[in-house]
Amino acid sequence: MKLLVEEVTKELNNVISVKGQTGIGSFAGIWMSREFDPEVGKSYYCELSLPEIRGEDMIIKRYQDMPTYTDITLDGSILFKGICHAVEEGSMVVSFSYDWIEAFEFSGVDLRVYDTVKFFLERDDIKIYPYDLAE
Repeated sequence: MKLLVEEVTKELNNVISVKGQTGIGSFAGIWMSREFDPEVGKSYYCELSLPEIRGEDMIIKRYQDMPTYTDITLDGSILFKGICHAVEEGSMVVSFSYDWIEAFEFSGVDLRVYDTVKFFLERDDIKIYPYDLAE
């Protein structure tokens, strides 16, 4: 995933949260790197660590033509919407854009390949691991 940082907040206990833009919308999470300090206006290639997605937290639409996106909701939750490309014994692979694919653990839902998956996570549950500065 490529993330353009728009806001950096240093909180208690040296926790750094960032808000920014991806290719498909607004995004936020906790910055986990001590090698890269986030800078406003710079883009980073990142990997994420996300919690298990439970059935009651997911809304699944069986449409293949719905666009993918992310956004920060009014209550501060992060909305994820993507297309499921693989399902195997409690894990799924979801694409959010051409350069952003994530693997998740999930439970409590009948999930199929090409389902549109939509779920919400709290900012503190999203761990951002930057691995390179994007040009």
